[in-house]
Amino acid sequence: MQIGLLQGRHSTPPLPMDRVVAKELEIHGSHGMAARDYPALLELVDSRVLRPDLLVGQEVGLDEAGAALAAMSQPAIRAGITVVRLN
Repeated sequence: MQIGLLQGRHSTPPLPMDRVVAKELEIHGSHGMAARDYPALLELVDSRVLRPDLLVGQEVGLDEAGAALAAMSQPAIRAGITVVRLN
């Protein structure tokens, strides 16, 4: 899984198409949205039409991140993503 744009010397990685075909892999791409659309998106968040906070299941400190990562191999206790606070 690649999230975000590749940069520098990694921006055009070689892709072994022989393996993709042999293993019948599917490649899906996602680029996100254009930067020019960010203001409208942020207005929707500011007006609470969009609620990204509802995607967060828990927040942990950096000292708890290892345990939170290890817990991800177990069935989920709560829905949502885990946010690691760096302060």
